[in-house]
Amino acid sequence: MKGIIVDDEARSRRLLHTLCDEYCEGLEIIGLANSVSEAKKLIAEKEPDLVFLDIRMPVESGFELLKFYDNNFSFEVIFTTAYDEYAVEAFQFAAIDYLLKPIEIDELIKAVEYVKELRNHTPQPEKFEFLQELLAVQKIEKIALTTTDGFTFVHHKDIIRCEAESNYTTMTLMGGNTHLITKTLGHFEKLLFEKDFFRIHKSHLVNLHAVRKFIKSKKGGLVETVDGMQIEVSSRKRKELLERLSNLK
Repeated sequence: MKGIIVDDEARSRRLLHTLCDEYCEGLEIIGLANSVSEAKKLIAEKEPDLVFLDIRMPVESGFELLKFYDNNFSFEVIFTTAYDEYAVEAFQFAAIDYLLKPIEIDELIKAVEYVKELRNHTPQPEKFEFLQELLAVQKIEKIALTTTDGFTFVHHKDIIRCEAESNYTTMTLMGGNTHLITKTLGHFEKLLFEKDFFRIHKSHLVNLHAVRKFIKSKKGGLVETVDGMQIEVSSRKRKELLERLSNLK
């Protein structure tokens, strides 16, 4: 897999290049660019599979590079950014891979491995447009879901529950629709915790606003969601669940 690095800071380019060479087996960095204009030339010449793309750069931002291709580009993108916590949340909600500076080795390896899995996947420019919208506002309401056949946008309030399926997650929405998402349940646990979602069992994450009833039992108990589904509650999660339910706004 061939990759290039686009970043206006020489030190950042060199460091990421070194980390990729040392820790990312199967990835060859074939070029470095310090601006969008230089990146355009490099992409045309080298035809990379992957572009590490900084967002905040002088003259033109990383988004301007993607706009240049008029929503039709053949490479995968991993953003590299020093944005604040809000922006990081926006990246997660847009289901876009990113590396937060200073870059951690484990996160780099994970991001590159994920791209390897998507080698035959056509990038979805709508994701990048969605990310730009999220970065422009201070309230995140929708989430981009990367499914096995593309992606879709849903309001987090429309999610009833998420169920672990090995390294995937099955998400059930209001109205009964389900989606198989190419992310682990742990990913959604972190992403949706502040949105009143709670992991009641190792295999289930539920929207607390979608809980209709708590049923006592000798063990942890059961919760019944608005679609009538009854889900086991881990005994060690029971106390915290009841506290979270009682504190719902």
